Amino acid sequence: MTGNAGRLKPALRTRDAQAATQALMTVAPAIKLPITICVVCYGKHADLAERFLSTLYRCTVPSLFSLRAGLNEVEPATHRLFANYAARFQNIETFVEPRNIFKDPLMRRLFYARPLSTRWTTCCDDDVHFTHPDWLQRLALRIEAKPEVALWGMPHTLWRRDQFILDWIRAAKWYRGLPCLRGVDPQGNEAAKFCFAAGGFWAARTDVLRQLDWPDPRLVQANEDFLLGEALRQNQFQFGSFYHGIRMHDAPRRNPDAAQVRELQV
Repeated sequence: MTGNAGRLKPALRTRDAQAATQALMTVAPAIKLPITICVVCYGKHADLAERFLSTLYRCTVPSLFSLRAGLNEVEPATHRLFANYAARFQNIETFVEPRNIFKDPLMRRLFYARPLSTRWTTCCDDDVHFTHPDWLQRLALRIEAKPEVALWGMPHTLWRRDQFILDWIRAAKWYRGLPCLRGVDPQGNEAAKFCFAAGGFWAARTDVLRQLDWPDPRLVQANEDFLLGEALRQNQFQFGSFYHGIRMHDAPRRNPDAAQVRELQV
C-alpha cells in the first residue's frame, strides 16, 4: 500500500501538464489556480486514505493544487502514505492530531493555522475518490460561467422540526435575521427546510469561508453540512451543483458510536 506513490503514473507528463495548466488558466482564469484541497482522515482507515491519494494524483495535475491533510488519530500506515506522497510531489502539508478531535476543529486548523492563500478551497472526507481526470477542469469552467456562485457541491435537502436547531442558528455570528425556509416534509409535516451541499466534498471561495469564520467554532462534527448551507443563505451567497468525477459516502461512518458524530453539541 505505501509503495503506490512510487509506482503511480502522474496525471500528465511534465511538459503536457504545463501546457494543460496554461490552457486551463487561459479559458477559465476566475478559479485562479492553484486551488487548496483539504482532507480529514480518521483512525484505522488507511485503505480510504490510499484510495483518496491514488485517485487524486491520477486524476489531477499536481501543480494545480496544494493538499492540506488533517490526520485525526490515524494509524501508522496512513502516516506513511502521506509521507511518501509528500516526498514525491512536494505539495502536501500534514496537520497531525494524536487524539481524535473530530472533523470541524481539525478543519479549522487546516483553514486557519496558516492562512489559506488560494482563491478556492475544496474540503473532502477521506472516503472521497476521483473518477474522471477532467473533474478540476469542469469545476473551473463552472466557476468561470457562474462567478456569482460561492460554493459548489452535490445538492441535498434536509427537513427539521426541532426548535433546538432554529435557536442554534439564531445564536450564530453569521445569522442575519432571515427566517428559515419552511415547507411540508415528505411525511406531510410542516418543517424547516435546509438546502445545502453534501459535506463529503465541496469547493468554496476562500474569502467566503473566512467571512463566515467557517467552520462555526461551536461545531464538532454532526450537522456541519446543512448548517453551512444555511450560513451561505443567511449571507446571500449562492451555491451550485457540481459533483462530476467525484464519488463519496460509500464507506461506513467513522467512529459511529461517538455522540459528537450523531448530535449537534450545545
